[in-house]
Amino acid sequence: MALYREPGRMGNEILKNPAVSFNFLLRVEGNYDLPCKKISAITRELEYESIQEGGVNDYVHLRRKPVSSPFILEVERYVCAEYFDPLPLGKQLEMPLVLYVSSAAGKFGSPVRTFTFYGCIVMGKTYGELDAGGSGLLTETTKIAYQRLMVES
Repeated sequence: MALYREPGRMGNEILKNPAVSFNFLLRVEGNYDLPCKKISAITRELEYESIQEGGVNDYVHLRRKPVSSPFILEVERYVCAEYFDPLPLGKQLEMPLVLYVSSAAGKFGSPVRTFTFYGCIVMGKTYGELDAGGSGLLTETTKIAYQRLMVES
């Protein structure tokens, strides 16, 4: 069995066409579509403890610990003049939060990847640097805790 495949052979489509992901749209409560500048983190970590058997055995068993910290999603977006915030601090979302990733701007009908977050609570807000010495666009970073994640391509 060959470990290397020549370019152009069957099975290398993923190497020729990687998912380009530069356009993000966050759908909140099924009503609000928020274009995003950057998705900083989608973290989901599980903790394990190792249990080593005694005696002559040198086996180590891994046992999953209960989750001690929430799973986090961080979304950065621009603040516009007609600012409406569908993600106020402390809000518990009733519907799933859907993040669409597209390779073309404004074309989210057939996204490259879709992330659906269930059980979301807005945990924090951070606003970008405000500097009177230089001009720049105001950004807002929203930290969201979620319980479950489903990824579709």
